Amino acid sequence: MSLGSLRAPMRLSDRGTVVIEGTWLYAGSTPCRITIVRRDVRYGTGDHEDPPEIADDQSVETFEVLYASPGDPDRVSAGGGQYASVAAARAAAEAACGPTVRWDGGASIP
Repeated sequence: MSLGSLRAPMRLSDRGTVVIEGTWLYAGSTPCRITIVRRDVRYGTGDHEDPPEIADDQSVETFEVLYASPGDPDRVSAGGGQYASVAAARAAAEAACGPTVRWDGGASIP
């Protein structure tokens, strides 16, 4: 048994305040949940060779893209980075997932 299988899966509710949600098609056919959450931290690299503003966590508002597992819409299977704005996070998610992204709420979301 691997160490990874001993850890509890990360749930979306553990990751921050949900800003927008939607779906995208994994492999062009399997709907998967995509979520952008607001957080109050930008994670640093933790690398002692980096300058402190890069190495250390910073207390600043960020928006993180989270991808759910195809088999469990509440389990985070991957993160897509942290961004300074919702618009930047959306653009990154849409670039990564392609034209199949559909945000809940349509055009009215930020």
